Amino acid sequence: MMQAPGRDEAEVLLLDGTRLPGGFALEYQWLTARLAMGGMIGTAANVAVLRAARITHVINLQEEFDDTALLEGTGMVLRWLGVPDSLEPFPAEALGEAIRFYRQVIARSDHRVFVHCMAGKNRSPLFVYALLRAEGWTEEAAVEAIRGASPAALLRRGSLDAVEHLLPGVVDGSGTEADS
Repeated sequence: MMQAPGRDEAEVLLLDGTRLPGGFALEYQWLTARLAMGGMIGTAANVAVLRAARITHVINLQEEFDDTALLEGTGMVLRWLGVPDSLEPFPAEALGEAIRFYRQVIARSDHRVFVHCMAGKNRSPLFVYALLRAEGWTEEAAVEAIRGASPAALLRRGSLDAVEHLLPGVVDGSGTEADS
């Protein structure tokens, strides 16, 4: 786990050396019975919350924190995509990877996915939008579900348009713009 030696969960150390208080509660919302989104996990106590929710797979979009050591030995499978919070340049390859991973995971009915970023307001809602759209949800239904679960979610028109532009190539298996 990425914490200062000899400390319990009093502090979380980000990859850039920033220290955060560790006694925070995990915030997450369910979008479907098998898909949740939220903010940083960061602590073993929050991992226990995910385990209690029967999460089997995690898509970590944070560039700032690698969950690998935190999830080691939990049985949860991690896909760390390390997307910048600015979404610049637009993470086409990461979007395609998230969709491919999610589709593999939900092929089994007992799997549940948690998609998260640092605060759960920017990257994770956008990527969840893409996952829902790839599964056939309409734009309106996906936005409504995300805003209903997390009213503070930032779903910027430019980012939604970028997702819509990339989806046909990702969904039909021909890759992403970055791949071609």
